[in-house]
Amino acid sequence: MLRDRTRWWYVGLGVALRAALLGWGEYQDNTMPLPYTDVDYTVYNDGARALWSACPLSQTVASPLYHDEEDLFNNPALASQVHCARGILPVVSRFVLKNDPTLDEPVEQFFYDNDSIWSQMVSWCFTLTHPFFRFFASIGDPYARDTYRYTPLLALLLSPAHAWDAVWPLFGKVLFALADVACAVLMWAILDERAVMHAHETPVLTSAYTTHLPGLLWLLNPFPAQIATRGSADSLVGLLVLATLFLLIRATPEVALIQEPSAQDLPPPHDPSELRVAHPACWWGAAFCLALATHFKLYPVIYGASVLAHLAKYRYHALRLLCGIAKPQRHDVLWLGIEFAALCAIMYLLMNVAVWLVWGEPYLRHALLYHVLRQDHRHNFSVYFLPTYLAWDWNSYSSWVGALAASPLASFVPQMIAVAVAGFELGGRDLVMACAVQTVVFVAWNKVYTSQYFLWYLWFLPIVGTTMSFPRRAEVGVLIALWAGAQAVWLALAYRLEFMAQNTFVYLWLSSLGLLCVHVICVQRCLRAWQRWRRRQVVAKQKAQ
Repeated sequence: MLRDRTRWWYVGLGVALRAALLGWGEYQDNTMPLPYTDVDYTVYNDGARALWSACPLSQTVASPLYHDEEDLFNNPALASQVHCARGILPVVSRFVLKNDPTLDEPVEQFFYDNDSIWSQMVSWCFTLTHPFFRFFASIGDPYARDTYRYTPLLALLLSPAHAWDAVWPLFGKVLFALADVACAVLMWAILDERAVMHAHETPVLTSAYTTHLPGLLWLLNPFPAQIATRGSADSLVGLLVLATLFLLIRATPEVALIQEPSAQDLPPPHDPSELRVAHPACWWGAAFCLALATHFKLYPVIYGASVLAHLAKYRYHALRLLCGIAKPQRHDVLWLGIEFAALCAIMYLLMNVAVWLVWGEPYLRHALLYHVLRQDHRHNFSVYFLPTYLAWDWNSYSSWVGALAASPLASFVPQMIAVAVAGFELGGRDLVMACAVQTVVFVAWNKVYTSQYFLWYLWFLPIVGTTMSFPRRAEVGVLIALWAGAQAVWLALAYRLEFMAQNTFVYLWLSSLGLLCVHVICVQRCLRAWQRWRRRQVVAKQKAQ
């Protein structure tokens, strides 16, 4: 990963850039009317503060106002001050602490007798589990903060900093910035794992690309650095997505460019059950990282199509090259993908169940259902913003047109179809390129997206940049100019609408259509360059033989 001095230089410069932006952000927040810090960062920390301090034991089990769980909602003196986690574990923990059997006079004595052996065992068990009950009983509810729509694990990650008032303002930003730097390290790791695909290129050129692209396009790029230092947690999702790809490629190396052996060159047939992944620990780690990334943000679930196609291709080649099976059965080819999908699903389900046990129904409503049913008619580049805005004026969606325009299915169905097709078509040939194309399609057709969403596909760019061959370098500059120019036009019209109160709705919608077309053009040209690179690789492979 950091095998040469140049990469260490890039890491040092990337850290310095983010440190400088953190310092500038503090200055701008304290001296200028327009804050540097993203409003989402305030929401994160408000949720973390609530989780850390909104449910003290002194105001619940130790308070004379608290007798049972209903008091937290019905007693005005408590409901306005105390916001406790509503899951089963905290409720049970507060009940146990309220009925502490080690007290001289427990509140409830129907199950306790000081003279019995049973009571002594209860006291002993309670002494051992007391820290556990205190921890869960004092966890607050981050959803007490309006607009907190994220996993409670994010608030839990930031909450310890709120024990020291001088630490918390920068703690999350530093954490996100470090995760941003770690993304570049994982980019190098993925490129090193895929180096075999570059084996027939000029070694110096290959080394230069794999070293400089993550450094220049990510570590020294002010756009992702600014997003992270403003307080966006998307770098954590990027870290998990890139970790998934790295671990999965280590466990099941890409074999798309392997030349098919003839039937007489196949080894003696073996039982397919003897096949194992290259690195079992990486296999489990990839499933965990993908499940955790989906828990933080729902959208990484789209990579399932690419991963399944990649695993099917890997399994197909493995059955032929290692097991000597000339025509593998379909169920044998698909078995590895089914196993990985089941593993991810189980891990994701367990994560959600664990979080639900602590935070209860508010987690399901705010962190999961909200993002499925979300409607936002402003502040985003989506081509759906104007139909959504107009649908708000139709009375209770009395018109089926209004109901369709306001329904999430209007965007989800065509979006998911396009994403699935891209994943299954490309995943078996190039896993990272497939994920990149899926993300661009998903973002471009999403019902709500802002500039922050561009990060979701930009962290693939330094990796796929090494697998594209443009006939002219000027084409790259033109594509970048188109992409940036389309955004500039949209932002100018949005500024006139939001800050100058000018009616630019139609022009803004047309600019959203223009940005969508630019995304389509960029994907099409990049796929052409990728296909050109692959043809060159095949020719080089044939010449080498």
